Amino acid sequence: MNNVHRLLILGIAWFAFLLGVTIGCYNQMTADPPEHYAIHNRALNYTDKDCYTKSDVELIVFGKILDNE
Repeated sequence: MNNVHRLLILGIAWFAFLLGVTIGCYNQMTADPPEHYAIHNRALNYTDKDCYTKSDVELIVFGKILDNE
């Protein structure tokens, strides 16, 4: 193989690698977040209700009472 063939193979391999990384990043950015993110966000943005207190929700979701306030 001469240098032109090696350069061509290297260019094709580099293009395939970059295409794969681009597709992987796009899929990761457009995917739905994991379910536990939604549960944690609901607990952190929980408004005061009559059925549960804020500490009850933190115990259910996080397993401990957070010191945010």
